[in-house]
Amino acid sequence: MEIGEHYIVKITDNDINGNGIARIENFVIFILHALKDEELEIEITNINKRYANAKIIKFIKKSNKRCDVACKSYSKCGGCAFLHVNKDIENEIKLDDINKLFNKNIKEILTNNEFNYRNKATFHIKNNTIGYYSEKTHDIVQFDDCLILDNRINEIYKYFKKSSLNNIDNIIVRVTTNEIMVIINGNLKEFNYKELVEKYNINSLYLNDKLIYGNAYILEIFNNLKYTIYPNAFFQINYDNMKILYDKVREYAGKGNKLIDLYCGTGTISLYLSDNFKNVLGIEINKEAILNANINKKLNNITNVEYICGDASILKKDNYDVIVLDPPRSGLSTKLIDKINDIEPTKIVYVSCNYKTLKRDIDLLNKYNLTKIECVNMFSKTKHIEVICLLEKI
Repeated sequence: MEIGEHYIVKITDNDINGNGIARIENFVIFILHALKDEELEIEITNINKRYANAKIIKFIKKSNKRCDVACKSYSKCGGCAFLHVNKDIENEIKLDDINKLFNKNIKEILTNNEFNYRNKATFHIKNNTIGYYSEKTHDIVQFDDCLILDNRINEIYKYFKKSSLNNIDNIIVRVTTNEIMVIINGNLKEFNYKELVEKYNINSLYLNDKLIYGNAYILEIFNNLKYTIYPNAFFQINYDNMKILYDKVREYAGKGNKLIDLYCGTGTISLYLSDNFKNVLGIEINKEAILNANINKKLNNITNVEYICGDASILKKDNYDVIVLDPPRSGLSTKLIDKINDIEPTKIVYVSCNYKTLKRDIDLLNKYNLTKIECVNMFSKTKHIEVICLLEKI
């Protein structure tokens, strides 16, 4: 087998990355955007020791589950993985992968939206061209409208697409329900922002970490709670599905005396659960997020929550009823897992954007049984998904 060779294959399965899977003499081939039961002519694009990658050259037998793709940049971008199928097929593929890993029979993925949900985007600039990085390279991919972006971000992207971008490295746009923040990074000391601000009603504009117009943060209101968001602070990128996710966290956590929220970010979960616990502690390593969390606590007149800036593993032994975990994709450190096993809270509510590291961590939290698990499609049309678990002490 060599790169550039053509083969006729039948797709036997799909994976969560949007690939179809075939075999040539028992050697695994991942074919981008192919679907189970399709027969295809493919071209080998990459070869590794254990598998190869390929692209579709011609359909011999096309799946009736295939949809027309509305995005012209789909094959180049890599941001989305499931534009070629409807949401039911996407959910079926994702659930199949998760159920195999956890040996479960989850039947539904919870979601309130499919498109135009993403409230944050980073646009990279190279040779005065703005767009996304293509997958696995730093090549710039331009587009007309990104189907998963909030339409306000799409409009601002179009503005910059027509502008001079000299000395600008990247532009980040964040939106809440009613407000917009733009962050411009690069080798420039000033930026003429008047037209941008007036045309798109920008509320906050930063240049290289310096506020040059408007407010220092943007504001989101979520279930009557006010949340401030600074440029580098984490906030869920899908507002509508955040409600589904946090209601599940609330249900799983229940009520009690003490709750600790690790990787608490801007305090979204801890404040949302604060009325069900006498004392709540949030720990977060990002200083800007902790600044937001403390502002949010005051804005909402919540007095039973305390925030500490530091690594999650600094938590001390206490009689916690519930530990809430919402770590980055890399999951938990072994040091933190050992501490949680030693502290022995009654329940652990684990929110994960990487179900593979979630499974690894659950296996190491050996004093707990996995009693509930559900999926929320926070990242519709992409290869990612949010999983929430309830672990209860054995």
